[in-house]
Amino acid sequence: MTPDTPDLLTRRRWLALAAGLPLVGCAGTRPLTAASPATAPAAGPSQARPAATTLPAGSHVLSLAAPALGATPEDIRIHAHRPARWQSSDPVAVVMHGTNRDANRYLRNWVDPAEEAGILVLVPEFTQTKFPKRSFYNFGNVVDEEMRMRPREQWSFRVVDDAFALARTAFGAQRERFALYGHSAGAQFVHRYLLMAEASRAELIVSANAGSYTLPTRKENFPWGLANAEVTADDLKRAFARPVVLLLGENDSDPMHPNLPSDPEAKAQGPHRLARGQNFHATARAVAAELGVPLRWRVQVVPGVGHSDRGMAPVAMQLVRQGVPA
Repeated sequence: MTPDTPDLLTRRRWLALAAGLPLVGCAGTRPLTAASPATAPAAGPSQARPAATTLPAGSHVLSLAAPALGATPEDIRIHAHRPARWQSSDPVAVVMHGTNRDANRYLRNWVDPAEEAGILVLVPEFTQTKFPKRSFYNFGNVVDEEMRMRPREQWSFRVVDDAFALARTAFGAQRERFALYGHSAGAQFVHRYLLMAEASRAELIVSANAGSYTLPTRKENFPWGLANAEVTADDLKRAFARPVVLLLGENDSDPMHPNLPSDPEAKAQGPHRLARGQNFHATARAVAAELGVPLRWRVQVVPGVGHSDRGMAPVAMQLVRQGVPA
């Protein structure tokens, strides 16, 4: 067989781009990658290597280098969909998948709402290989399986900002901030990211159907509370000032759901996800009142929906399209 020439490889690459195919797997190309902050020199908002051209409309898989994060040095796949009418100044949403780690299915759930809304969607994939057990993902790797605190540089929250930086380069996105959504285990990750690391580049945070919460009190240790966490009253005030929607399925009320956390601390938060979400909001409201600050968080119950990202995705996308509430 005659080896491919550089010209042929170039033509294949451009054909893939024109067809809206991901660059991953195209002959003669490598996945778009970003250097990990643990190995790259400090720079501006993005550590991504410049792409030769921005990716066209369609679904793509990007590769994020993160050798210092997780249990293995493997890259992190970022599943992305660029709607046909999305422009570089339009919104970007980062979606965190559930406990099954099925980022590709989550992306499929979001394709139609994204096309309708014209919003770029990114779904980082936290594989069981690189991020085994719930401590690596649900708890943001803030603690190990014995609930001992880990060094901050090992926390996995930064994957969100790194994925956004990579996508800004790959798609030419001009916005400095993004909407952040998580469902189930992803919602656990999202609200803990807010409390522990501020999620400072997220302009809107939507936490949907989490099974357990880190309550903003000092009654329990992390991941159930903040007794052993370096979170100050001022940190909580900033968190309470952020626009947050706790999206709860009206029918997510099964106390025997197979994936419902059954830790004693989780059970103390309520019998099921709907009750636990309402308890989290009530606790935050009480703490905000004690601190003398308003709470910009709100609860929205979705009628007729249980523990389903497919049912939540259109509602969440509508929130993103509406933008940051006043």
